[in-house]
This record gives sequence, structure tokens and C-alpha cells, in this order.
Amino acid sequence: MSTATTKRMSLLVASVAIVGLLLGGSFLAQAKRARKAPAATEDCKKDTDCVVVPDDCCSCNEGGKQHAIPKRDKESYEKARKQRCAGQACAEVMSQDPSCSKRAFCGAGICELEDPPAQKP
Repeated sequence: MSTATTKRMSLLVASVAIVGLLLGGSFLAQAKRARKAPAATEDCKKDTDCVVVPDDCCSCNEGGKQHAIPKRDKESYEKARKQRCAGQACAEVMSQDPSCSKRAFCGAGICELEDPPAQKP
């Protein structure tokens, strides 16, 4: 093997090693952070900890959308929404957005929307 080939090979091996360390190190750092997340960051523990609220200024009865939030945050969310939407006019029409037919549930500590259970005949 020539000296130039040996140098290129050494440079390639070193580059691959550095990239591997960088990628592996960032993955481990993210995994470590995820494990140490405080329990207070959980939105919910059970479905009743979540509620459905209008996604923006207009509710589903006014052509809008909805999303799920922790029940404990509803009062402050509604207060901020009323301030943000003061003077906003909404249409008097039922929304066709898929979120309007869903209900709130707790999934892995996060409030989300899901289809309601099927009605039994």
C-alpha cells in the first residue's frame, strides 16, 4: 500500500469514528434526558384529566375545530382565548372538521383526541 492510500484510509476511519461518536453521543444524551423528565410534565394520568376545548376562536358549533388539553388548564386557556378572540365573529354553522366528532383521552400522559367508542346495537 502506498503512503497516500494509507493516509486516506486513516482519514476515512477517523472520520467514521468521529461521526459515530457524535451520533451515538447525541442519542444517549436524548435518552438520558427523556428518562429524567419530571412527573409534573405529564398532562394526565386518566381520561377524565383531559377536556375538549375550541382549537381557536370558533367552536365546532361555529365552524371551528377542537383539541384536548389537561382539565387543570381549561380555565386559563379559556380566559386567554376570550382575550385573543375579542371581537372575532364566527359563522353559525356546524363544522365538518374531524376533530369535532372526537373525545378527549389520556394517552401516555398526554391529552389527545380519539374517536368515541362505537354505539352497541
